[in-house]
Amino acid sequence: MLGRRALLAAGAAAVAAPAVAQSIVSDVADVTQPVMLDDRIARGYRRDVLIRWGDRVAFDAPAWNPEVPTAQGGASQFAWDARVVALVQPPPAADGVPRLVLVATHARIDPVMAFPAERPMPELEQGMVGASLVNLEFLGGRWVVVDGGFQARRLTATTLCRIAGPAAGHARLRTDADPAGMAARGLLRAEGGCATPWGTVLLAEGDATAELAAWRGGIANEANRFGWVVELDPLNPTAVPAKRTALGRFPKDSVAVARTADGRPVVYLTEARADGFLYRFVAARAPDGTTAEANGALLDEGSLAVAQVEGATLRWRDLPATAESLIEARATAEAVGATPFDRPAGLAVHADGRLFLACRGNPQRGARTDALNPRPINSFGHVVELTPANLDHGAATAEGAVLILGGDPRQPGATARYGAGTQVWLAAPAVLELDRAGRLLIGTAQGGLQRSTGIADGIFLCGTRPGASRGVLNLLYAAPRAAAIGGIRLTPDGATLVAAVRTPGAEPGASFTRPATRWPSFQPGEPPRSTVIAIAREAGGPIGG
Repeated sequence: MLGRRALLAAGAAAVAAPAVAQSIVSDVADVTQPVMLDDRIARGYRRDVLIRWGDRVAFDAPAWNPEVPTAQGGASQFAWDARVVALVQPPPAADGVPRLVLVATHARIDPVMAFPAERPMPELEQGMVGASLVNLEFLGGRWVVVDGGFQARRLTATTLCRIAGPAAGHARLRTDADPAGMAARGLLRAEGGCATPWGTVLLAEGDATAELAAWRGGIANEANRFGWVVELDPLNPTAVPAKRTALGRFPKDSVAVARTADGRPVVYLTEARADGFLYRFVAARAPDGTTAEANGALLDEGSLAVAQVEGATLRWRDLPATAESLIEARATAEAVGATPFDRPAGLAVHADGRLFLACRGNPQRGARTDALNPRPINSFGHVVELTPANLDHGAATAEGAVLILGGDPRQPGATARYGAGTQVWLAAPAVLELDRAGRLLIGTAQGGLQRSTGIADGIFLCGTRPGASRGVLNLLYAAPRAAAIGGIRLTPDGATLVAAVRTPGAEPGASFTRPATRWPSFQPGEPPRSTVIAIAREAGGPIGG
């Protein structure tokens, strides 16, 4: 049962009714996809605002005042950056109202965009990273954020986490504050994530070197306590997050969960580097039921492997099962012959066993190309399809193919490739989701460089099955100027898409006082705000029709 006020109508006591337009309807499936100050959505769809930077998460959060930022506000409000990673369905309540817990990560802070002083403010920044958990309810035909939800809370750079698995207690994880090496303070550079079948959420920590240097002065061994997968029970506010060392330490972008033919969990992980690797962890045993409590140590035992590409075949190379190799997973992966991908990012597991991988691109790959990374200069990225042998995610090999190659196919000498009839194009595919019909939802993130490509970041629908629709793109949503798509998740019924529109207005040369756009409010003097949106069909039914 959620601790909340009684809601008499949709939004009556919800945080989901900020004074911005519900939707801007237009046909964005055109060839030019121009960069604009506002966002746009395909005909027949509605875009609602769920929560924005500065909106309340914790019950004691103060009102947002961007001109006077405070440490209390930063640690209790929805943060400056955002990426949607999970929608978790709690047990049904007696009133029959559908409910979800939204989990969003907050990877970073750009002081020039976030603070009126346009300079670093370390005390405030430590509260503005981590993650937010927000309660949602379906009322009046749409999802709204609940004010005072039981699970609503913030995780920050000071949140206590326990260290679990084979590297827990290792000498390289010990500090003066924690001589046992069994605990860590903070969730830093939380990037992607996903829900698990046993009711938890996995959060991927990226490279926190800069934050540690600025906030903690480079304490010995401190860096070894970050860069892990953090497991969180989203329905239990008192649960302590666990850093799962069996999954290896390296700067991560995304994680996705599958299972072997005999039911053991498989966790796929991407490395957040221009020449990053693709990793796979296979648990030693199957889950015990579907509850977080019963599977508290499920990911502490298993084997970690890295992908090696041989022709169009991907082969998994096991890493040594030692604490040292897990702490130095990148170096260990290089030693066993791992193949670099072009900035590997989003992951999605199809119900039929296929795995999709988004690669944002690597303009400096050079001559070391392969069937799954075919371009020496890959400025626009691509999407890879991997089919495990016998459709078993525990198999030693998988067959790979390139689904699409990003870029503008109309340019002279272009190597872009899409399905026949595609009228749009994309750059930097970064986040993935699959709809109930097996189509791929692709969100792009060009890193504030839309002015150079001339196209806005957006959310695309892409066919994946053999036939005329395979690789064909349709543009569902175009983000405002300088905004990227930070995570895409569908509600359990497939009827609503929840996504983060992250860091609007934050392009090179922009600042708090001079942003590239003031979306979503367009109020004079109000900075642009990362915003979680919900997209649904006006006539109802699943996303994509």
